[in-house]
Amino acid sequence: MKKLIFLMVALVSFGAMAQDSKAYLALNVGASFPGGDIADDVELGTGFDFNVNFGYRFTESIGATLTYGAAASTFEDDGGETAAFGAGYLGAGPMYTVALGDNIAWDIKPQYVFSLAGVADYEGGDFDSTLKGSGWMLGQSFVFGFDQGFKFSVNLDYLSGKYDSVEVDGESFDIDSDNSYSHFTIGVGARYNF
Repeated sequence: MKKLIFLMVALVSFGAMAQDSKAYLALNVGASFPGGDIADDVELGTGFDFNVNFGYRFTESIGATLTYGAAASTFEDDGGETAAFGAGYLGAGPMYTVALGDNIAWDIKPQYVFSLAGVADYEGGDFDSTLKGSGWMLGQSFVFGFDQGFKFSVNLDYLSGKYDSVEVDGESFDIDSDNSYSHFTIGVGARYNF
């Protein structure tokens, strides 16, 4: 954690001296393929992921990024009813951009996910619970176009984390057992470069 904070401070300090800076705001959607202990326990199916990503490039290749998103999948509960599991996440980290041609770039965005929330929503709401934890995410975007204005991207993201507490009926409990969650997302996005 200390290394990540040092890296972010170094990037911000370096960016203050950079003359050419670019910011973008992106909206991304895609198919989410869940994994980990939770996905195995309840047999989560392929789901849907939506996220908003903000990035600021200090130089042509170095920057920082912030992602807020949510993924949702359905499963069948013990009573045969359809239930849903949703994972919300908030992460931040450095960004490295590689030019792949005149109009194509590859953004590599490793992020620390400091907030990973999970919500299980059962039919009738009798056993609803909220999980809390943290993790990491490797975001990758293949961006078409460098100039200002609207651009498009193809995204490949992998998130992995672990829940360490759960809230049921207003009471919080620590979790000692294995409660990992991950998902791999393949999607597309639209971004606006400032």
